[in-house]
Amino acid sequence: MSDVSTGAPAPDSLAEPPAPTRRAWLGLAVILLAAFMELLDVTVVTVASPEIQTSLDASYAQIQWILAGYQLTFATGLVAGGRLGDIYGCRRIFVYGVLSFAVTSLLCGVATSGTMIVVFRLLQGLAAALMFPQVVSIIHVTFLGKHRAAAFGALGGVTGLAGIAGPLVGGALIELDLFGTDWRAIFLINIPIGLLAAVGAHMLVTEWKSEQRPGLDLRGAALGTAAVTLVIFPLIQGRDAGWAWWIWALLALSVPTLFVFVRHQRALERGGGSPVIDLALFRGGSFGVGLIVQFMCFAGVSAFFLVLAVELQAGYGWSALRTGLAFLPIAFGTGMASGIAIPLLPKLGKIVLQIGAVVMGLGMAALMFTLHQYPNDLTFWKLTPAGIVVGIGLGMIVTTVNDVVLAEAVGPSAGSAAGVQATVGQAGNAVGVAVLGAIFFGLLSGNATSAAQDDMPHFRDGLRQLAVSTQTAESLERGMVTCFADQASASDPGKLQQSCTALQTEAGQSGSPAVVKLVNATLNETKQQHFSDSMRTSLFYEVAVYVLVFLLVFLLPLRRGLQAGTAH
Repeated sequence: MSDVSTGAPAPDSLAEPPAPTRRAWLGLAVILLAAFMELLDVTVVTVASPEIQTSLDASYAQIQWILAGYQLTFATGLVAGGRLGDIYGCRRIFVYGVLSFAVTSLLCGVATSGTMIVVFRLLQGLAAALMFPQVVSIIHVTFLGKHRAAAFGALGGVTGLAGIAGPLVGGALIELDLFGTDWRAIFLINIPIGLLAAVGAHMLVTEWKSEQRPGLDLRGAALGTAAVTLVIFPLIQGRDAGWAWWIWALLALSVPTLFVFVRHQRALERGGGSPVIDLALFRGGSFGVGLIVQFMCFAGVSAFFLVLAVELQAGYGWSALRTGLAFLPIAFGTGMASGIAIPLLPKLGKIVLQIGAVVMGLGMAALMFTLHQYPNDLTFWKLTPAGIVVGIGLGMIVTTVNDVVLAEAVGPSAGSAAGVQATVGQAGNAVGVAVLGAIFFGLLSGNATSAAQDDMPHFRDGLRQLAVSTQTAESLERGMVTCFADQASASDPGKLQQSCTALQTEAGQSGSPAVVKLVNATLNETKQQHFSDSMRTSLFYEVAVYVLVFLLVFLLPLRRGLQAGTAH
């Protein structure tokens, strides 16, 4: 096999494609390892945030940017990263990207201030944007037919597991405190993995680049980056900024910027140039509709993980490790479904994606039922049945969506297609988190006062049994409602609000430990019930998303057999 392919990998044909070599499968394992590492870093920082904040004396805004900055630079760099693979070779850019990721991970691991780690996380996101599109491109040009479906299925399984495993891995590494590194281990562990992936890719992955050798459209890359930034940045920062006018102004500016970008790409194409995005991908095929399906799928997945983590940690006071363990049933279901979906995709085509959407919706309904039944007694085992169902649905979706979206991607523009696809997925993440976050946190703050008042009769009865004076009881009731409303509306739920400190002080001044115990127990039970109710209502968004995914898939052509992997 030659080291550099100079054309589309295969002609349109329904003939049985040649089986990939053992070297190709080993190369796939290497790039999937790197993809797992990169995708893990999207979520692994979530559970480590409190430790990072304490260790570096970072502000709450800096903690937000440690999470959001990575996603922002990752999303904005994906299209250009994919095009660089077309120009200079997928393997070469992959190796550069994974080495850059290892270096920036080291910088994050040795950061000594909040500002330093924010800057290094931004650079880490750019390195990930350089690396990740090459993973999709390499699979797309190396594997054909049913083998491509299997390879994309493996990537989907890795994608789902990485998103779920992030909180678990982060919690475990912090708990183990390897060599006294505490939270820094979540970054330092990337160094040996990155070096192994870089060496393995150089030895096992066959190089490929477009035979047309397109140029890099710097103006188009800048316009595209600006358009994506004007969408992603305000969605990430919207809640923390209170959805101020400038958030909406930035979102509005994204529309004319996108229009200018598309016009520039069309003009460059008509003039025989090399646009950042190959517009031929959107003509007459299913790529455009596939991107909408991809967007909706990711608008549900990441948002759900974020809200569930907040629910368990902030609402129920679970530790980082315990929260991570709660994701294990979802991971188990995802892995099981991936093994089922891979052989089904060549036989059923897009129907597998629809089955996944239905199962995902049923899983959300099962979780809503669990929260309704056990608002104050939620445990790992009670979450497990719903978690497994959600995982099965997720596994069938993430295993098949890549192959469905890229089924008609043109071979010479594999990198461009992969970059666009990944960018749309990240945009879906941001939109989903913004929408579901607005619903969930809006319910928490908006209904906090009524939730506290609903529990006051029970609290009042308890005070009466403890023979608390009427004046003190009324003051404690008012303090309870104010504390609960302030805490639910706080931008940092881990920080005790002043009204809550005052309530605890007043309860202590009563001279009765039983009163203090009653106040704390009532606050905790009310908080759990309130978080449970807010989460249940928010999950209607998830159900609606997957109903829409199910319907949108009807717009895609039904591909079965080898057609799922050989159309170019």
